[in-house]
Amino acid sequence: MEVPLMLINLFDTAIESDNLGDHFIMDAVWDSVRALFPDAAFRRTPTHRRASFSEIKAGRKAAFSVVGGTNILKSHMLVRGNWRITPLDYLSWRDVVLMGVGWQQYGGEADGPTRLFFRTVLSKTMLHSVRDLHTYEKLRHHVPNVLYTACPTMWMLDTQKCRRIPVRKARHAIFAVTYYRPAPEQDRLLFEMLKRHYETVYFWPQQNQDLPYLHEIGVRDFVPIPPDVAAYDRILEEEDVDFVGARLHGGIRALQHERRALIIPVDNRAAEISISTALPVASRDDPQAVERWITHPNPTAIILPTESIERWKGQFTQAAAPRAMALR
Repeated sequence: MEVPLMLINLFDTAIESDNLGDHFIMDAVWDSVRALFPDAAFRRTPTHRRASFSEIKAGRKAAFSVVGGTNILKSHMLVRGNWRITPLDYLSWRDVVLMGVGWQQYGGEADGPTRLFFRTVLSKTMLHSVRDLHTYEKLRHHVPNVLYTACPTMWMLDTQKCRRIPVRKARHAIFAVTYYRPAPEQDRLLFEMLKRHYETVYFWPQQNQDLPYLHEIGVRDFVPIPPDVAAYDRILEEEDVDFVGARLHGGIRALQHERRALIIPVDNRAAEISISTALPVASRDDPQAVERWITHPNPTAIILPTESIERWKGQFTQAAAPRAMALR
C-alpha cells in the first residue's frame, strides 16, 4: 500500500519579489524545511501579491502552513504590508506557523484587524519563530507560543562556520545601497572610503533601482555584479572580498560564504538583529566606525539561540510521530 505524502503549504516570500534578498531568505527556509520533512510534498503560496482563489484552495489541503522568514508582520497588516492579505485570508487559513519572521518598522500597537488575523490564522498549538527580540516583544502579547530564533539565514552561522571567516581585510570589497532609503552624501563617502582601502569595489544591485540610484548620486568606477543570485554567489566563492553595504541579506549571504561582512542599517531590521546576534553593523552616520572595521578587523562571532532553534524544529518531529504511527 502506497503511503500518502504529507502536504505542507509554504508561504513563499520570494515569489514575484524584485528584492533578491527574499530569494536568499527562501533558500535558507527551503533548506531547513526540506530537512525537517524529507518525504513531504509542498505547495507554494505567494505573499508579495494576493493569492488567487485556486492557490488558496490548493494550500488549504495542506496539513499546515509555514511562513518563510522576512519582515512580514506589522502593526497594520491590511495596510501596504509585505503579506498581501484580504478578508478572504482570514476565512481561509488556519494553523499557520511563523518561521524566523520580522516586524516591519517599529510602529505602534497592533490594530484590531491585525489582532484578529493573529488570533484566527496563526496556530494556537505550534511554536512560532521570530528573528529578533523586537518582533518577539511585539508578537508575544498576542501570540504567547512564540520563540526568538534569529533569522533562518543565520542558522548555519555556528561557531565552527564563523571561525572559517577570515579576520584579515580582503583585497576587494562588495558595496551595496538601498535605493528606497537614500542618503547620497553618506553613500558617496562610504564608496570613496572603500576605494581607498580596497583594490576593486564591486557593486551588488539587490533591487533593480539600486544601480540607477548609484548613478544619480554620482558614484562611478565600480565593477557591477549582474543582478542574479548565481552571479553574486560566484563572486563570493571565487574572489577575496569583504561586504560593506546597506543590504542586510546581501551581507548575510557573504557570511554564509565565509566572507567578512559589515551591514549598514537603513531601518530596524539589521539593527534589531544585531542586538542579540552580534551581527557586525555600523551606522552610515559614523564613518569612523566603518573605517575601524576595515582597518582593524576582529573575528566574526555570531550568537545564535541554538536551544530555541532546535526547540522550534523539534516540534515537527513530534507532530509527525502520530501520523507515522497511524500509517503503519
